[in-house]
Amino acid sequence: MAAKRDSLAPEERHRRSEEACTRAADWLSAAGAGSVMLYVGFRSELDTRPLIATCWSLGIEVIVPRSNPADRSMELFRLRSWEELAAGAYGILEPSPELAAPWPDSRLPDIVVTPGLAFDRSGGRLGYGGGYYDRLRARFDEAEQSGRATQWVGLCYEFQLVSEVPMEDHDARLHGLITETGYYAAE
Repeated sequence: MAAKRDSLAPEERHRRSEEACTRAADWLSAAGAGSVMLYVGFRSELDTRPLIATCWSLGIEVIVPRSNPADRSMELFRLRSWEELAAGAYGILEPSPELAAPWPDSRLPDIVVTPGLAFDRSGGRLGYGGGYYDRLRARFDEAEQSGRATQWVGLCYEFQLVSEVPMEDHDARLHGLITETGYYAAE
């Protein structure tokens, strides 16, 4: 799947990213999201910058993770401008702790948008093997307050949607998936 993603021409990647970000922004607005955790696209991943900019313009708070390879955890920061980003772990743009404001542990994002290699319509997600998002989800599950749960959705190109992602019993399913063709609620 990574090779297929890598084979997209830059113009095609840009077009598909723009379309997926438009669909995601529409869905976030319809869902009444006040805050969303997003990744910053890396290499051939779907480019999330248009979605981040749209969220800022809509007044949706943007939260971006910073990876800690030592324990494979993520620290969350509120992102208010592109200048708050710097190359972090793995060369991925992440919030600079000197510039971005930490997101309080006591406040869960309304929605978490996850990257991945492949997804299915049942909420299955094949990540990159580091377990960062799995650990974050376990942390959020423990912290959920007053019965209000964070929604977890994947964001990817349509061709990353497969019939079935191999899942283990401990793997948490996503609530939905957004591609350049629209939103798919998990079946």
